[in-house]
Amino acid sequence: MARKAGGLAAIMSGQPVVVVKKRSVFWRLRHLTRQGGLHVGLILLCILYVHIGALFFMYYESPEEERIHRKNTKKFASLRENFLSSVERVRLEDAYDERRVNESVSRLIDEYSKHMFQLFKNPVAANMFDCLFYAKTNYTPLWTTDSSLLFTATTIIPVGYGYIAPLTSTGRIVLCIYAAFGIPLALVMMSDVGKFFADAFVKFFHENITAFMVVLIFLLVAYSMIGGIAYSKVTGVSMIEGIYFSTITIFTIGYGDISPAVPVYVVIVFIVFGVALVTIAIDVVAANIIHHIHYMGRQVGKARIIADKMLSLDQNLAPSWCSKSRKGRCEGY
Repeated sequence: MARKAGGLAAIMSGQPVVVVKKRSVFWRLRHLTRQGGLHVGLILLCILYVHIGALFFMYYESPEEERIHRKNTKKFASLRENFLSSVERVRLEDAYDERRVNESVSRLIDEYSKHMFQLFKNPVAANMFDCLFYAKTNYTPLWTTDSSLLFTATTIIPVGYGYIAPLTSTGRIVLCIYAAFGIPLALVMMSDVGKFFADAFVKFFHENITAFMVVLIFLLVAYSMIGGIAYSKVTGVSMIEGIYFSTITIFTIGYGDISPAVPVYVVIVFIVFGVALVTIAIDVVAANIIHHIHYMGRQVGKARIIADKMLSLDQNLAPSWCSKSRKGRCEGY
């Protein structure tokens, strides 16, 4: 018994089909374990890299966040106390002039609002304001275990939702180095996983690339739609916002206008499988397009060779007394 060895790369490159002997079950199992071990090892390396980065940024940035939180709490209390005392002073000084009181209070409100907006430009202060006035809870730190894992995972994939970022200069420098090594590692992992599944699916579809492309596009659309609907059901946002969030996530756009409000491991798994699916689709479609471009180029080259041969034959068969003018017509008739 023999089988044909192929795959996506062999089909697209136009290589001849190689016939190899059928191996034993033990050899197949050992070969599969060896290949699978490389893929699993690369995935585990990425997981370890994400967790190490998350631990570093959480323990290094948390003290700075706490310091900024205490500073902004004191500043916020001071601004509020100064505003209230100023309003009380204006009310006592201009008690008999209502118009003047209104003008003075309006001016104080404008100054207070300006200082508050300047204060809450900082993400820690903005989070403090959100906890106090919207969630009605105590301050919730930005740098937690879950948020740190999501931060490092979306840095190297990269999606980058942007709702947390390093606060210290050292953290930003380390982040540049971390991303410089992490992004290539994640891209290699995604490419490896995508190629592995692409070759497996090509064999499943009996090397029918057209059917495979149709199924891939359907899976990509369905994955985005199902993820968006599930996100809208869990978080309570509209279905359009959910589909929008899932689409910009799997295509690694991540504008940051919608923050993930589901468990961090669910988001990471959704991102990994979604980006892998996008990688497979791009790999297959790009390979198919390149294959057709090369095919057209070869056909154009063959047509040019045939045209040159026909022109040479025409010149050899022409009578010796027939000379050609600039327009390519024979003179003397």
